Amino acid sequence: MHEIPEEWLKQINRKMSDEGVPYIQRPMLAIRAWAMETGVAVRIPSLTSEHVFQWFYRNSAEKAHHIGSLFTGLFYFDVYFWPVNVPLAYGRVRLDPFTSLNAMPESVSARLRTETEAHGDYLALWADCVDYGFGRDDLRGNNAISGFAASLFTAANEHLEATIAVLREKHPNSKAMDSGRMATEIFLKTFLAAHGGLTETGARKLGHNLELALKECLNTRATSELSELQARVGQFPDVGARYEGVTYNDADLWNAYSTAQFAGSAIVRSLSDRNMRRTVELALAEASKNSASAS
Repeated sequence: MHEIPEEWLKQINRKMSDEGVPYIQRPMLAIRAWAMETGVAVRIPSLTSEHVFQWFYRNSAEKAHHIGSLFTGLFYFDVYFWPVNVPLAYGRVRLDPFTSLNAMPESVSARLRTETEAHGDYLALWADCVDYGFGRDDLRGNNAISGFAASLFTAANEHLEATIAVLREKHPNSKAMDSGRMATEIFLKTFLAAHGGLTETGARKLGHNLELALKECLNTRATSELSELQARVGQFPDVGARYEGVTYNDADLWNAYSTAQFAGSAIVRSLSDRNMRRTVELALAEASKNSASAS
């Protein structure tokens, strides 16, 4: 680790205080100032960047650096859509799946931990949220996606966020079906634009046909994990149903959201090195093998 002197941190902190810089901005500005002053770049994450952030946390007002979640998804359990918070973190951080369910009472959390199928479903969804939250942030800062594909991703993300928002209402809103369907459709088109050169003209030709869009995705990349959606996209109603005022039960709305979330996370994974879901799947497989051996 390239140590940044304590005295230098004190001086830059004092300077930023005099300039009225908010606490939350100071760590990144200090790292930038150090690089400009010394010519030594600080990689994020690294031990050095973690040292800087921890120094500012210790020397700031309590909660001054709290800025909420990087992304908040949902998990349906015990007849409720629970928020799944992916923390915004700098430096090294240990991600705990059940810490993300900070709105869930311990009694409900304990049940979730013991119900094998639901537990596995939650870990998979949590991994999708982690990959999407951090991966989306990656895509905003690199050139892995651009042009038409980037525009599509932005639109799909807005529909995914809208789906989450209406499901977090006091009474889950059936509009989540429409926005979830649209998010899934546009995520598939994003994949085709990023990996298959889909144009606006091509996107219009696909229309709102999810099965056709998914088929084209798998023609473009046969090994894509999007193949897991083959049994799920057909569960969406026809796009015309949005004009009919149809209402849906929680199970239908959960399927709409979780399908859209998986589609978005799969696209992000295809464009980045994020793959928490694979880590979770391997861990679950190992746990199942050990359980079978023990019995």
